[in-house]
Amino acid sequence: MQYLRSIDGLVDRATDDLDEVVAGADLVVLAMPTGAMAGVVEQIKTFDGGAGGVVVTDVGSVKKPVVTEVAPLVEARGGVFLGSHPMAGSEKAGVEYAEAELFDGAAVILTPDEKTNGWTEAQLRTFWELLGARVSAMDATGHDRMVAAVSHLPHLVAASLVRVVMGDGSNAADYSGGGFRDTTRVSAGPEAMWAGILADNHEAVSGKLGELIGELQTWKDALDSLDRESLLRFLSEARQMRETLK
Repeated sequence: MQYLRSIDGLVDRATDDLDEVVAGADLVVLAMPTGAMAGVVEQIKTFDGGAGGVVVTDVGSVKKPVVTEVAPLVEARGGVFLGSHPMAGSEKAGVEYAEAELFDGAAVILTPDEKTNGWTEAQLRTFWELLGARVSAMDATGHDRMVAAVSHLPHLVAASLVRVVMGDGSNAADYSGGGFRDTTRVSAGPEAMWAGILADNHEAVSGKLGELIGELQTWKDALDSLDRESLLRFLSEARQMRETLK
């Protein structure tokens, strides 16, 4: 095992030997793009933790591909898989952007299925709650539909807005204030990771994108017809809905 002196002591030990990483572990967290998870697990010979079995989870943004491809590989190596998705983080990457309070009050979604036992779910709930998170559960398909709406579509919209405003060769963004910067912040995230997320969840994201296109068309119609009452109503409804967001 190689010992490292890292930024603020965040990493105690590091190695590129995966079997050494998981040896004796009670809980293993897969923290890499979902497309890389199966390849990583395939390199592990066995999960040989405590008597209750090794709980293996992940922090991926899409769950159906993970449950389909990764869970069987984990189980074939003696582990018990239960997916997790902490709804926390930022567009920045790297250990230098780590936050000690990242999970305080954050929603974490577990995705149990008919094979998940109560002990496994209880252990994983305890793990996330000790980090300060609020834990809930839903099936993988429901999870992917939900995050398509609240996470994946907003990222796509932010990226599209940047392309429209900054891709025409003008310097309009030089005069932007906080609104444009706040609205487009997430588009600064790593594109390779987000391309994978959008592809993995393409059906659910495409469905929500179709709904958004329809919504935008109603706004365009109101603008083209100079329908001030509709514009006021749309804005009022949006404001009232936004005010319910905690």
